[in-house]
Amino acid sequence: MSPQLRLYAIVTTLAFALVAIPAFAMDASQAFVASGCDAPSYDQRTLTDEVQGQVSLNFLLDEKGEVVDAKITGSSGFRVIDKESMRALKACRFQVGVTPGWNNLAFVWKLK
Repeated sequence: MSPQLRLYAIVTTLAFALVAIPAFAMDASQAFVASGCDAPSYDQRTLTDEVQGQVSLNFLLDEKGEVVDAKITGSSGFRVIDKESMRALKACRFQVGVTPGWNNLAFVWKLK
C-alpha cells in the first residue's frame, strides 16, 4: 500500500469516527432523563473546522420538567455550536418533580 493511500485510509477512518462524537453536559443542576435528552452533536462542517468550546446556558423549568425559557450566559465564540446547544437544551425533558425555576448547564464541545 502506498504511503498516500495509507494516509488517506487513516484520515478517512478518523473522520468517520469523529462524526458521532457528541458534546457532553457538565455542571447540570438537574439530572437528564436518559430517554428525554440527547446531547448535541457535531455536524460535518463543525468537525472539519475543528470547532471546540464551552456553551453556558441558564434555563427555566416548569413543574413538568420542561424548559420554558433559556438563554446563553457564556458563548463558545462559535454561533453554530451555541445554536446547537440551545436546540438540544430546549428539546430536553427533565425528571418530573424537579423544583421549578432557573438552572445552569454547560455543554463542552471537545474533539478527542
